[in-house]
Amino acid sequence: MRNLKYIVSGVLLLVFFVGCTATTSNVMLGELYPKVYKKHAKSILVLPAKNTTTSVDATEHFRYTITQALSERGYYVFPVHLVDSFFKSENITEAEMIRQIPIEKLKEIFNPDAILYVDINAWDTGYQVISSNVDVGLSFSLIDTTTEEELWHTNAYAYSRSASGGGGLIGLIVSAIAAAINTGVDYTKLATFANAAGVSVLPYGLYHPKYKKDISRNISFIDVTKLKDGKLYVDDYFMYGNKKEGKVALTSRGHLEGYQAFSFLNYNGFHHNGYQNYYLTQNIKGRKYLKNRFFLYENNRPFLLSNSQKVFVTTLEDGTIPSSEDDDGHYFSIESIVALTPVQVVKK
Repeated sequence: MRNLKYIVSGVLLLVFFVGCTATTSNVMLGELYPKVYKKHAKSILVLPAKNTTTSVDATEHFRYTITQALSERGYYVFPVHLVDSFFKSENITEAEMIRQIPIEKLKEIFNPDAILYVDINAWDTGYQVISSNVDVGLSFSLIDTTTEEELWHTNAYAYSRSASGGGGLIGLIVSAIAAAINTGVDYTKLATFANAAGVSVLPYGLYHPKYKKDISRNISFIDVTKLKDGKLYVDDYFMYGNKKEGKVALTSRGHLEGYQAFSFLNYNGFHHNGYQNYYLTQNIKGRKYLKNRFFLYENNRPFLLSNSQKVFVTTLEDGTIPSSEDDDGHYFSIESIVALTPVQVVKK
């Protein structure tokens, strides 16, 4: 995938989107995902993606392009066609039905070290006078089959934008009609970019030459939070987006032409009309969890990175994240703060 032009930073530094005033901080990969290094999972079973969008073909595109991305990270991935054939032989064909199968049962059948759950939570197509774009959003959750703990969680975003110019008024009319009829997007290519970007912040596996060597890899992120008086403050954009944008889809704040993808941990690169509208439901271990796209999660507990610390915030029983406001702005109540500590990998 050397020719894939996706951005592999764990938290995209969209300087041309958010300006130059934000504070940039760093965190090591081993600090961010310590459980991956402790587990040393060798094999991954990828379940069919949960598709909450209106695109009926999205699941297939993402499912059949994830294997290469994971394999190139150094993991053995159970062949998708063989896994699907088994479920079909058991008359279990719906993705939601498969996701309801207990992890214990899946381990008994396939014996994977970990199971990857993927949620397709955005598939938005937009048209302008001389351009068209397709935006997709993914969430990844890697679950250990022995402890049934979440080892790794991230979100990924990808888009394709095509634009045409020239030809005067006639050219504009023709371009507009063409854009409305066909986006010209190679969805398999778009899915490949999105999956590769998503796993770009997954530590290398046993079958990669850099296995355990990336533990001190620095991940840069834009630190947009503020800790004060036991509260975690965020700015207005986090809560409401740009009010001038109105109600828009989860899309990039500045499309470049072509295919782009990245794994994001920072909200500032996206249009959105309020964080409360961007929850997704994940079904793990027979239980449903409500997760917010703009937060990171560890064992289904939401946190944001602030001052190179994991700041876990308080949630309600249903998984929603309540916020409040005072003279200093919008804030979340803090459940706990965890200092990031590098993981010591013991060589075998």
